[in-house]
Formats: sequence, C-alpha cells, structure tokens
Amino acid sequence: MARKQSSALVFCLLLGVVVLIGYGSLYPFDFRFDGSQPTLMAAFSQLSWARAGRADRVRNVLLYLPLGFCLMLLLRVKLGAFWASMVATLLGMILSLAIELSQVYLSMRVPSLMDVMLNTSGTWVGAIAGVIWRGLSGLVYMSPNSRSRPGDRSALVLVCTWMLWRLAEFEPGVTLSRLKLALWPLMEGSYSLALTCKFLLLWLVVAQAVLSFANRHRSNEALLTVIAVVMIGRLLFIVSPFNFSELLALLLLLPVLVILHKFNGKPQALMLMLGFFAWFIYQRIFPFQFTTNANHFDWWPFVNWLEQGMPINPDQLLSKLFLFGALIWLLKETGLSIRTAMIVVVLMIFGLEVLQLWIKDQTGSITDAVLALVMGTVMRLASNERKIRSIRFKHA
Repeated sequence: MARKQSSALVFCLLLGVVVLIGYGSLYPFDFRFDGSQPTLMAAFSQLSWARAGRADRVRNVLLYLPLGFCLMLLLRVKLGAFWASMVATLLGMILSLAIELSQVYLSMRVPSLMDVMLNTSGTWVGAIAGVIWRGLSGLVYMSPNSRSRPGDRSALVLVCTWMLWRLAEFEPGVTLSRLKLALWPLMEGSYSLALTCKFLLLWLVVAQAVLSFANRHRSNEALLTVIAVVMIGRLLFIVSPFNFSELLALLLLLPVLVILHKFNGKPQALMLMLGFFAWFIYQRIFPFQFTTNANHFDWWPFVNWLEQGMPINPDQLLSKLFLFGALIWLLKETGLSIRTAMIVVVLMIFGLEVLQLWIKDQTGSITDAVLALVMGTVMRLASNERKIRSIRFKHA
C-alpha cells in the first residue's frame, strides 16, 4: 500500500511536469490548420537542425530534467535502474518529437531536431539524477519504529509555514515571458556561497521536519513533493526569478542529509540546531557595528505597523514565523518540551532585540518576541508530543 501511495505522488508530479512542458513549448496555442500547413507526415520534413541561442539550449535541457527524474522513480521498481533510464529517455524523446511536430503548426515557433536532441539529453540526465536520488535517499536513516509512531504535527505546522512563505508572492497567470524570466538566472550560473549555505540550512530544517511528520515509507516522496510544489510554484506563479544559489542548495541537500543522518538521535538534532542558531544570531547582529548610545525600543507590539496603517508584508511576516518556529522545533528535537523551547526562543529573541539598541541604525522592538510566542503557541496547540514521547519511551 505504501509503495502504491508513493507511486501516486510521483505520478501526480509527472503529470504536472508534462503539463508544464506542453505549456512552455506550445504557448500561446495559436495553431493554424488553414490548408497551407503540411500534413502530419509531411511535417517531418519541416524539422530542421536549426541551432538556438545558448539560453534556449540550456532551457531545452532543463525543461526535461524533471520528466526523466519522475519517470525513473516510477519505472525503476519494475524495470531496474538501467532499463528504466533507457525507457525514460525514449519516452522523453517521443514527447519532444511530438511537441516539435506540433510546433510546425505554430507561426511563432521554429521546430528543430536539435531541440529534440537537447530535450532527450535532459531527460537522460534527469533519469540519472533519479537513480542518484533513490540511492542516496535509501541511505537516510529512519528509525525502524518510525512507521508505528504518529507524525509530529508541530513539524507539519512548520512545513506548511515554509510553503506559505515561499509562495507568499503568488500571482495567478502563467506566461512564456514569466517562465523565461524565472529561468534566466540559470543561464548566467552566478551564485553566492553565503546564499547557498543559507538555503541549504533552511531546506535541511524543512527536510528534517518532513521526515519527522511523514510515514517512514513515504518520507522521501513527501520531501520530493514539498520541493516540487515550492519550486514549480515559484516558477509559474512568482514574479521574481529563480535563485541559482537555492538550486545549488537543493543539489547538496540529499548528500548532506545522508551525512547528517550518520549521527542518530540527539547528536543529529543538536548539530542542526547549533548551526541554525549560529546563523540566526549572526544575521541578526551583522555587520557588528556597535555604538555607545542606545537607540529606541518599542514596548508595544506592532506599533510600527499601526503607525503606518498596517502595511502587512506577507513575505516578511511568514519568513519571521518560519524562522521562529524552526528555532522552537529544533530545540524540541533536542529533548525539550515545546513549552520550554518556546520560552527559550522568546527570551533569546527579546535579548537580541535589546542588543540591537547598540547596533548602528538599528532599533529594538518587542514585536518579534510576540511573533515567536504566537508561533510557538500554534505549534504547541497542534503538537502531539505527549503521545510521541510515550511511544518513544515504550520502544526505548
């Protein structure tokens, strides 16, 4: 049953990928069948070896990577890694050829056999990535008793907050120009080491939360689903382009998870907690320009919002809620209760706000401490930590 459910998740992802490929390749669907166009058999002669620009070549490869990845995950169980990669590549080539033939009937498209080759190459690379994903995900340690344990609902709150944050700038409507804008950073390939480390740390927390909530036999597919929803959602419905540093972080995510899971139990949670806390404190007091005179401190929560007419920025609000929730959840994973973890985080954030009084061009406010208290309260209300602890005690 678990395998069928996992296959259903991957199949849904595959359908989404196929729809994305079709939309990106055939938009705006202005087909012409007025008799001046060749028949379907004659359309083959219209395929040329025209070479597109560098950006289009890279885009043709990247567009079919998820297709090969999903096909590999679906076919590997029945066909094995080698034959699954071959069949996935063949299916990618057939889909690409069908789309290129359809483009013969589009006035604004240039059907090309070179595109078929690039799409097929992208499918094959995606299939190889699927083999690597399956192999590495099998090395991520999961407790043998995790299937019988209830999912950590506080972790689910954290994951949902992450997804809401990453899709906070949602704008309906998909256009080809938006797709090209979103993928443009991939053409440049520029990245920031600091941003890559930041996104890797954030995704590590999300991955751990997913693994803590999901069923043991569905955890990897659940993580894959969260990644796909966030990345495809940002590709289609967010105006700002992709961040190449985040994509690099996602490539590193599974290998780092494998290394992290070599440390079972509390050492693993402690390492991630220390890393996340160090990064959080660092970015709060950077660039370390302290002054001798204290700045203003707001003792009333949300006073700045009230004075400015409540201009709520969903992206900023949700980012803070996620970060504060992550701090609380990571402390809980080290063995503290959510209540104790919430108190520690609220006091730490309040202390950092006080410290910011002596940082140049910074002010302090009780607002963030209140937001941490709100997030902790929601996580505590949703949590089933007593039930989880009792089951862990029985298995100990």
